Amino acid sequence: MHLKTKRDPDGGWYDRFVQLVDDEKQVVEEFGKNPTLDELREAERRHSTRINLWQQGLVCSECGNQINDRFSARQDGHLLCWNCATSNDGSEQGGLRTNADPTKSVLSESKLHKKSLCDYVINVATGCRHGCKFCYVPSTPAIGNREEMLEDCADVDDPQKDWGNYLLYRDDLPERVHQGLEQTDFENWKTTDRGRGIVMLSSGTDCYQDRRAAQITRGCVHELIKHDVPTRILTRSPNVTRDIDLFKQANGNLTIGTSIPSFDTALVKTLEPNAPPPMARWEALNELLEAGIPRFVSFSPTYPTMDRDDVHEALSWFAAIDPEVVFHEPINPRGINFEMCVQALQESGMESEASKFRQLTQHGEWADYALEQIEMVREIATHFDNLTIHTWPGHDLTKVASGTQKEKLKKMRRQISPEQFAE
Repeated sequence: MHLKTKRDPDGGWYDRFVQLVDDEKQVVEEFGKNPTLDELREAERRHSTRINLWQQGLVCSECGNQINDRFSARQDGHLLCWNCATSNDGSEQGGLRTNADPTKSVLSESKLHKKSLCDYVINVATGCRHGCKFCYVPSTPAIGNREEMLEDCADVDDPQKDWGNYLLYRDDLPERVHQGLEQTDFENWKTTDRGRGIVMLSSGTDCYQDRRAAQITRGCVHELIKHDVPTRILTRSPNVTRDIDLFKQANGNLTIGTSIPSFDTALVKTLEPNAPPPMARWEALNELLEAGIPRFVSFSPTYPTMDRDDVHEALSWFAAIDPEVVFHEPINPRGINFEMCVQALQESGMESEASKFRQLTQHGEWADYALEQIEMVREIATHFDNLTIHTWPGHDLTKVASGTQKEKLKKMRRQISPEQFAE
């Protein structure tokens, strides 16, 4: 399907309206004179198709120039050419500052193959509305090297402390993914023993955190499926179920997971203030199970407040949705993001929990905690017939371990996820 512009017989020479037509040139849907990006992306979903918005007769809502290359949209959805988009001051709603993301990269090589996750990542935005206190992303070069851009585009003073308050969208990413994959020589496609050539959405933001991000994600996933690229989706959002129809077209070459560190709703709400509750995430996985979509769980980062009963409860819920794998990693008390966790717990009146978190910063405590929790999770998982734990021991933890424990951790770091979808 593609877009077609048609002159309005009752208007002037410049008046035209936009139609969606199929391969037989039959009109499938009419949009009027100035369809919004939201209207166009939702039409893609309704008709289970991809509409390349470049050179389709669409025009910028501000300057009137045709959309022939990069573009974005205002908060109300009206299209902007790239010149207007990059000169836009953005907007703010509910404390969230939004704008266009000027990032040029589309598909980035990733070191996450070390965790058996992927060799490439696609991020549909910069920033994330969830605002998880423990998130490592603001401390990575992907954010740290772009402080000036974030200040200009979203008035960000401190990328770490402002995390959760800014979000820059890559609205034209599906078009750019299409172009990139069409030009890709797949004989040179990067694969590693653990990454296996997988593309992951997203490592630096939640690709289904809201409708606009979900629309970008759907377009990208459509292109990846079309080119038979193995794809992993990681999200905290139940919005992921909106695209089950598309996932079924992947013929098993795609897997979807969600992060659930705990089923303690109050604790999760404190540390992940704007993310959906853990049970809503589990219900999304259950819906994917019923639809026959391969799925995994990220049991990460688990907390020092969790005892055997808490872990057993979580693994019981995971077993019920029959995941191909459960990735596990204990929380690591490094840097300002961990201090923000302690502060959030204190401000919520969770003094007991804050004390247990704070204890990890004492000499040697975090290593003992991490080793004990890794062993506990793996041992309890043996009580279930359908759970395989893939542990992510950090390099720092492996360094401080000794003897048999050190060798076990090294072996875990070398292991490959048991998933079959990318083989």
